[in-house]
Order: sequence, then C-alpha cells, then structure tokens
Amino acid sequence: MSAAAEAPKAPSSKKALLIPIIGAVVATAAITGGAMYFLMPSAKPARHAKADGDVAAAEHGAADEAAAAAGDDGSGEEAAAEGEGGHDGKKAASAIYYPMTPSFVVNIGDSDASHFLQIEMQVRAKNAAVTDALKLHDPQIRNALLMLLGTQTVAEVNSREGKEALQKKVLAEIQRILKAETGKSGVDAVYFTSFVMQ
Repeated sequence: MSAAAEAPKAPSSKKALLIPIIGAVVATAAITGGAMYFLMPSAKPARHAKADGDVAAAEHGAADEAAAAAGDDGSGEEAAAEGEGGHDGKKAASAIYYPMTPSFVVNIGDSDASHFLQIEMQVRAKNAAVTDALKLHDPQIRNALLMLLGTQTVAEVNSREGKEALQKKVLAEIQRILKAETGKSGVDAVYFTSFVMQ
C-alpha cells in the first residue's frame, strides 16, 4: 500500500516544477511584448524624421547646385553680393582646400648658424579641375616652392609680416606654374597650417 501511495507523488512533483517554469516564460513574453509596444512607436517617428531630413538635404543640395551654376554664369552678381552683404556664403561654399602633402622642409641660412624651416600648407582652389591640375603638376610645384623657401632667411620669416610676404610669394609661384601649364591660375589663396623654424 505504501508503494502504491508513493507512485502518484512523483508525477505531481513534476507538475509542480512545470508551473513556475511556464510562469517565467509567460512573464518574459509579457515583458518583451510590453517593451516592444513602448519602443516601436518612438522608433517610427525617428525614421520619418530621418527621411524628412534626407529630403531636406537633397533639396538643399539641389539648391546649392543651381546656385553654383548661376554663379558660374554671372560672376558680376557674385561680386555685387559680396560688396553688399559683407559675408559671401556662396564663395565660401564653393571653396576647395587642397593640402600640399607632405610638408615642406628646407634649410635656411642665417649669419650665425644654419636653421631649418618646416611648413605645412593648403591651397584654396576655385573648382575640382584645379585640384586635378595641382595633383598632376605636384612635382613641378613642389620643386619651385622648395627653391623659393630655401632662399629665405630667419630674419625674413621671423615676423608676421615676413610670413605673410612669403605666403604671397608661394601663391604667385603656384599661380605662375598653373597658368603656364593649364592657361588658368585657378588658385586664389595659400594658408600655412603649420610653420616651424629651428
């Protein structure tokens, strides 16, 4: 009798173990479903906002292209806008900066000792065709600039005025080479991004 009484207890203990497991699974599913319910509505507006931003960016890009095309045809309007408004947003948007890499390192002379000059510079080009010309004629431009920089003295480039005068010489040299090779100078500014003299 005792063996018969003990036999039904084993299945009931298995049922007792299944109830908490099933409860845990149902609770996990409910929590996951609730989390998805609260997260999904907030994700949808973000996607719509991103799509709206992409449309606005595309429209802005089309407007920039139209403005650039108009600027190519009417350079007189661009000059008039610059004179009236002070800040020329159209010109700033069309600027292309081309880094002259690697940096230029030359020995420069002085009365007491030999020094070296290291300059990193970027050139502002008017369009992508000019940057292509800069890449193509890079060896010739670098040669001319190394020769120019090597003739400087410490006294000449030690002051702000001397550095600005050197900037003008570098710009003129680049414009000279581009005009000789392509028929157009195409570059309107040179910027020293690093200037080390020792």
